[in-house]
Amino acid sequence: MKRKIGIVTVMVLVLTLIFCLGTAQAAVQEKNASVEKSFERAVNSSLKEVGANDSLVSFTRKHLVDNIYEYYLTLKVDTGEFDKIGVHRVVKERAPWVPISTSKAVMLIPGDSCNFTNAYMAPTANKSFGIFLAENGVDVWGIDLRWNFVPDTTTDFSFMKNWDTSRHLKDIKVAVKLSRTMRGITGSGFGKITMLGHSRGAQFLYAYANEETQLPKICRDLKGIIPVDMAYEISPDNQELQQQALVRYQVLKSIHDSGVYYSEEGKNMKGIAYLAQSAPDDQSPLIPGLTNMQAALFALTATHATYEAPLAPPTPFYHYLSGTFNSYGIPTGLQFATTDNIITNAFAAPDFQSLGEMIDGEAIISGSIETPYDDHLGDITIPVYYVGAAGGFGEYGTYTLTLLGSTDKDSLIVQMYPPEAAALDFGHADLFWSDNAKTLAWEPICKWIKTH
Repeated sequence: MKRKIGIVTVMVLVLTLIFCLGTAQAAVQEKNASVEKSFERAVNSSLKEVGANDSLVSFTRKHLVDNIYEYYLTLKVDTGEFDKIGVHRVVKERAPWVPISTSKAVMLIPGDSCNFTNAYMAPTANKSFGIFLAENGVDVWGIDLRWNFVPDTTTDFSFMKNWDTSRHLKDIKVAVKLSRTMRGITGSGFGKITMLGHSRGAQFLYAYANEETQLPKICRDLKGIIPVDMAYEISPDNQELQQQALVRYQVLKSIHDSGVYYSEEGKNMKGIAYLAQSAPDDQSPLIPGLTNMQAALFALTATHATYEAPLAPPTPFYHYLSGTFNSYGIPTGLQFATTDNIITNAFAAPDFQSLGEMIDGEAIISGSIETPYDDHLGDITIPVYYVGAAGGFGEYGTYTLTLLGSTDKDSLIVQMYPPEAAALDFGHADLFWSDNAKTLAWEPICKWIKTH
């Protein structure tokens, strides 16, 4: 008799458990549907605000580490097949689907041949920049620009003809409005946010801040800007660099005028990375006399030497990552980054990018081509924090700060060696991809965000 009661009891418990699990699953599904509807409302609200007629294509949520999650939205921003942008949010959750409430938020704009993931979520010995900020209570947002959605099988790039700084600024505004709306809906308020841009992303950042000075203050989005390793304007004292920018402008514009509207630098990077990973000791088909691994390291650590005449690098010893070299000047490794991580990260790069914004950037740097993107720099009065790398744009990026109307201006140049050893110094991408970037760059950036 006792045995029969035990079996009945077990059956009741099992059925109860199944019922509870089913109820819980239904509750989660209901919660998911509710959250997705909230995102759709936020998307529609942000799109109305910028006068766009766009739609939500997809929305996902992914666990990263501990209580940090990444939300990702794909938005259709025009009628063309590839007229899409991606919007990321990396944030702590205090409960499933419930982001923490924080007044500190930053929009991250990637540079050339990068998306949000390989620019700011790249693995290092200290996780990634995006996760680091989120761990410290910052609400992290980012954008994937239109060219991230162009597949490697594309052969007709005519749709890229008018993709330039102006077009991308409109897309960035959609992402910014969406972030502010979503922050308000999820309990962090609708306040203005900080914007950080690295490399080309800093060009977009300055152009965005320049443009919004012409709006009423209530319509502006930014409360501070962090341009990272980019010389938006070059001092007239460096006329040689201005002239070299003019040459790059002329070359790129002639390519564009011929009907080629894209760069495939990302695709080329993947090819170099593939050879370095699959056959590191084989002879390189790209640089005679070097192995595939040495060629990849050369492109990363001696980037300034890869420019072919009449082109010249943006700064004399510009390089992506600081390297080590043997007595013959052949690269043997990376000083501060992990080679395997860098190669893996290269495979995440988008294959193609529009030339329009590159042409705009060289026009601005040259100082001799009229553009609308630097007409109101003196009207920018929000706080600014410039971060440079001595082996990248470094000190050359500080001149633009003198043109701003801001009274709260500060800068940090990560420099490991004397000026005469700039070719070995902290590189352009070391700021986010090196294993020691956390102490040298991330912590100062995070502190600035949290105090502004």
